[in-house]
Amino acid sequence: MSEIKKEQQFKSQEEANFHTCKTLLNCYIREFYNENSNLFSMNQKKNIFSIYFPTSDEMISGKLRFYSAIGEHEYETFYVNSGKALSYVYLVQLIIKELKQHHPHITNECSVDFLNKVENSFQKLALFLEHSANHQIRDYLSSEQSLLYGHPFHPFPKNTLGFTENEVRNFCPELRTSFKLCYLAVRKDVFQEEWVSEERRINLHKSVNLNVQRVLQDKRDSYEILPIHPWQYEHVKTIKAVKDYIKQEKIIPLGSFGPLAYPTSSVRTVYIPDMKCNIKLSLNIQITNMVRNNKREQMRRTLDAANYLLQRNCFENDLYTNISYEEGVCTCDFANEDITKLFTIAYRPIEFDETSTYVLSSLIEEPIKGGPPRLFSIIDRRNIDRWFRRYLEISLLPMVRIAEDKGIHFEAHLQNSLLTIKNGMPHTFIIRDLEGVSVNREKVKELSDTTGPLFYQKEETWARTSYYFVVNHLGSLIHAIAKGENVAEEHFWGIVRDLLSQEYEDNNNEYVHHLLTTNAFYAKKNMLSCLTGKSETPSYIPVKNIIKKSGSETFANAKLLV
Repeated sequence: MSEIKKEQQFKSQEEANFHTCKTLLNCYIREFYNENSNLFSMNQKKNIFSIYFPTSDEMISGKLRFYSAIGEHEYETFYVNSGKALSYVYLVQLIIKELKQHHPHITNECSVDFLNKVENSFQKLALFLEHSANHQIRDYLSSEQSLLYGHPFHPFPKNTLGFTENEVRNFCPELRTSFKLCYLAVRKDVFQEEWVSEERRINLHKSVNLNVQRVLQDKRDSYEILPIHPWQYEHVKTIKAVKDYIKQEKIIPLGSFGPLAYPTSSVRTVYIPDMKCNIKLSLNIQITNMVRNNKREQMRRTLDAANYLLQRNCFENDLYTNISYEEGVCTCDFANEDITKLFTIAYRPIEFDETSTYVLSSLIEEPIKGGPPRLFSIIDRRNIDRWFRRYLEISLLPMVRIAEDKGIHFEAHLQNSLLTIKNGMPHTFIIRDLEGVSVNREKVKELSDTTGPLFYQKEETWARTSYYFVVNHLGSLIHAIAKGENVAEEHFWGIVRDLLSQEYEDNNNEYVHHLLTTNAFYAKKNMLSCLTGKSETPSYIPVKNIIKKSGSETFANAKLLV
């Protein structure tokens, strides 16, 4: 290895360690500050902080680069006690030791698993920084493959436990990879598919059909064709029930061919430019803290949501707010649902301008530490307040209106939100991944049965929107813009407040009232959930509502969200 290569690798590992420590500290502060406020000290004016770990009798202190009202602090330095540099391994040990004092049910097995996942995330981040930090965002595809850091409040956002290093290089989007999918011929009696309508059915690429015909010949009419991720293709062939299907010719493995597929920011969803389509594949790999197979209930909710929204012309009055629909689900049916979910896929056509539409989670990242977010390279910054106000007009306002009018709610976090930018300004806001849609039962008058996975109680639907869009989405977007402009985040939350106040005056919307007056929203306790093995049923922590004015205004004739 050359000296230059060694130096690049060392620098990337240093940066990955620093970022991992930052994320762990911010998670820890958000989740445990309320319980132990005397252990934390942050002086916004002097830009210094200290965190005391009494169980270990250790103090971490240092200098802040940017104080974040939402808790997404940026650090200049951090040290242990009298000046020793901080490593993420030592920080994890301090955190686990501390949390076990308050949560004795955290087992040694969970602690080791947690550290392994943080380690995995660190190693992946170091690799991505070494090879991808200078990649530019030019279009939709490059934005999908530029999410280097991931969720700012997750203890191991880049964990892909199960991928070897070679598989990371072949299949992870951050390295700007592409590959051909594998295909299975599935006999029609065990093939299942459902489309929102026959007109929206997506056909296989012509090169796939040609290869299939060449392999199957006179058997072709007895089979349907199912795309599958190359990693998953090899994985499923090791399972006995699948081997039995292959022996019975219920499944015929066809190999790899067809158009190139590009992994997107979720890793398991691929973009196929030649088909103008995304395919949400199953992938039996742990990405962050969950294995990414497509369960029956998740796909049922996805298709129910697509049908429900299409039938009700969702956002019909908002010309610059759109939905990217999953329009079909296909799978190979087994008696055991745990095997069926390994094969289940969803088709999502691309119906936006790929040359000027971007994934928001990538836009807000700063590729170079201390530099501006990528967003600033493609927008008009001359009046950033006007830019941000326009953004809210096509994102936040349509969502609170559809919640009030039709009871429809979205989990529109940054990775599930796209933005088309024209002439440097927000043009179209697009929500994707309909698995996160929920409908308030109280608003559904025309249906006699609201027991399906799409329908929830009012409070639960709104809790999803307020967390995913307000805390997660707006919190990080405002942080990126404020940091880039070197102004306090409260400035942009003030714009949110002004716009919502006008909206409430015009429409008396109860969700707008809640945004303006509640003391706190609720954010996931990702760190504690991961440590206790409860990622699918996380607990929540209150996060201060910065939209609310001190001494809060009163709203005449207000409708209260109970």
